Amino acid sequence: MSSATLILALLLAIEFVARLVLEIRERRLTQMRGGIFAVLRLIPLLNDIVPLPENKKEPAENEFVKKHEEGHKELRHGILRNLAKVALLLLAVWLFAFLLASHGMSLVESVLWLHLAAIPFRIVFHLYCWHQEYEADRYAFEKLGKKVAKAAMRNLAESEIPYTKLFAVVYREHPTVAIRSQKILNKEIKAA
Repeated sequence: MSSATLILALLLAIEFVARLVLEIRERRLTQMRGGIFAVLRLIPLLNDIVPLPENKKEPAENEFVKKHEEGHKELRHGILRNLAKVALLLLAVWLFAFLLASHGMSLVESVLWLHLAAIPFRIVFHLYCWHQEYEADRYAFEKLGKKVAKAAMRNLAESEIPYTKLFAVVYREHPTVAIRSQKILNKEIKAA
């Protein structure tokens, strides 16, 4: 067994343990059951495709949500997000080809290395998406005001499954309502 294979096995074991600790922490802090998805999120490669449900029910359409989506369009977030996805995809294809050609790795080893390399890039991408959500929230807040924003955040919180910040940054492209509300409130305080 080569040293690269041993390192790969060690890193996959570390990932498994880290995700297990994250799941246990999340269950303790939110008092919510994990279900089968929690188990699937522990398994390398499977955790790349396991969906994370965000809402208990579909949030009600309201003026804040409409302005939020308008903010995404005005700020061209869709285009920027898709460009970031294309850049990450090209980087992944390059890394995959590099591992196959330069290091003579098997297809399975290359896919597993790519999976491990994608973890920090996915978190950075999530943070980038969060920044866009904050900008769209700020756009809607400036158009509609504090009262409408607070009511909209309350409605969103009622429909959202609560997650901690760490769990959300690892798995979600959208920040939780609690984080979004805090950002809006902090922006309002700084503006005053």
